[in-house]
Amino acid sequence: MEACRLAIRNLKKSFAVPVLRGIDLDIRPGEVHALVGENGAGKTTLVNILTGLLPADAGELSLDGERYSPASVRDGFAAGISFAAQELGLVDALNVAENIALRTLPGPLSVIDRDALRARASAALGQLDAAHIDPAAMPGCLSLADRQLVELARAMSADCRLLILDEPTAALTAQQAASVHRHMAVLAKQGASVIYISHRLEDVLEVADSVTVLRDGAIVSNLPANDTSANQLVQEMSGGVLMHNRGTESSGRPVQNLLEIRDLTTGELPHPITLACGAGEILGIAGLAGAGKSELLQAMFGLAKRTGGDVVRHTDDGALSIRSAGEAIATGMGFVAEDRQSMGLFPHLSVLGNVMTPGAIGIGGSLRRNGGRGERRTVDELIGRLTVRCTGVDQPVTELSGGNQQKTLLARWLRLDVRVLLLDEPTRGVDVATKQAIYDLLFELRQQGRSIVVASSENEELMTICDRILVLSDRQPATLLRRDSWSEQAILAAAFSGFDRHDGPTRAEVRP
Repeated sequence: MEACRLAIRNLKKSFAVPVLRGIDLDIRPGEVHALVGENGAGKTTLVNILTGLLPADAGELSLDGERYSPASVRDGFAAGISFAAQELGLVDALNVAENIALRTLPGPLSVIDRDALRARASAALGQLDAAHIDPAAMPGCLSLADRQLVELARAMSADCRLLILDEPTAALTAQQAASVHRHMAVLAKQGASVIYISHRLEDVLEVADSVTVLRDGAIVSNLPANDTSANQLVQEMSGGVLMHNRGTESSGRPVQNLLEIRDLTTGELPHPITLACGAGEILGIAGLAGAGKSELLQAMFGLAKRTGGDVVRHTDDGALSIRSAGEAIATGMGFVAEDRQSMGLFPHLSVLGNVMTPGAIGIGGSLRRNGGRGERRTVDELIGRLTVRCTGVDQPVTELSGGNQQKTLLARWLRLDVRVLLLDEPTRGVDVATKQAIYDLLFELRQQGRSIVVASSENEELMTICDRILVLSDRQPATLLRRDSWSEQAILAAAFSGFDRHDGPTRAEVRP
């Protein structure tokens, strides 16, 4: 019988309710073992126990036949476990090279060899085809995708027996994800065991040897990846219906523009962009990593200083120019950022406090954290409508899974009844069922006559939910596609087009 690298026996963990219900699992040396399940199924809790972040309530762990009971993350590192978490753990005060080497600092005699750090960082980033990232750069200056690559470089450059990757490609393009997968295969071939957690089921089936499905804290199946389909995994995870496409339900071309940008430029978007989004429309923003998708949404919400042009919100009171986020919110606009941890959630607040913010500022600028009876009732109704898995509105938002945190942010703007909603990667790191719930919500809002702008790195997602798609290339508009004219090939061709020309597109190419 083949040796077992990691053995998990009857592992249990509860918070207010049971989260892990007697997990039994074996992982072999050199195996890529995928864990899949809906948000809240227990995957991240299991990882936190394996890495020493959380103690188990019951059960036993062993590594290569020896009992393993980590009391801290340091114990996990010492035992040869390396991991990259779903929510990035980079230290903003340290540069890229220092973050990659953080787990081995300061070094012999407490001396830090800066040249060695830079060389190690360059090598680690090069293995992920991320040589464009400067080892001397600070994390705060990097895009979310580049920060994720730094986190992965730190985890995958460590000498380890067990590598744990929790949603490693959630913020990456297909090309970047492929580089991560290639290096992961190399590490597995060298003998490392890999636990791979992802909601990208096609990726799971491509890179894994076997797949374990978790549902409500219990293992429901162990499957060979080469004899399993994505549809089968979805059914195993939830038992629900498969993803359905309601993107063609739009009533047609919108007749009233709710948001308009006119020759807009910022420091990050030097080429003028003109675009309108109408009532009852879902407008998609596509493009490669670094194309300017996030920057465009931030500029539309007043988070970036304009260098030219205008952002206009059309309301019952007339056309209003948007120059700040406060003005955007006052005119009925909402924004969910790509990085929910740094630009969305208030980690020290409860679910209630997060849904009530903004619009819950009391006298003297203090936040009414507990809310009045009517506010609590409203938040209760919203989290029920969005099926946010939590023990109640007073539960700390940090205890929720990533998908439930995302739905909490959506509840925030539903409470304010916004007419224009800007969403940057709204389904990043969420499971199939949660993704469908978000899609259904967007379709419902569209039917109510609201304007929704969605930036996504998943072209299939945009083609599923949108009425039109603006493709950005090299931070300039490339083309505006409609449902009867788009395809994956057309979107990719437009996304690469800006790198092959010196002159931008004519304005007519992107006007509605």
